[in-house]
Amino acid sequence: MLSYMYFKREGDGQLLAEFKEKLQPLTDAELEARFESALKCGIVGVHAQCLYLFALWKRGKERNLKFANDPDGGIQIVDGRIVSIKPLSI
Repeated sequence: MLSYMYFKREGDGQLLAEFKEKLQPLTDAELEARFESALKCGIVGVHAQCLYLFALWKRGKERNLKFANDPDGGIQIVDGRIVSIKPLSI
């Protein structure tokens, strides 16, 4: 499991909104491909990457996609502070 501890910074709300807006027009399959790409890349400790994963997770939740709802895999957000990403359970 790869994880990142998120600490809020000034300007995060705006960047998160921008990521969510860019993800909005994508199809479910395109969002799933973005998750797979993030899974391959892993978490590299970049603050903006964490915000991107938050945005991807939120869009996935809105559309009930597995990567945002799998209790054992996908993107996991714990207490709004710890972000982890791991393969989907079968």
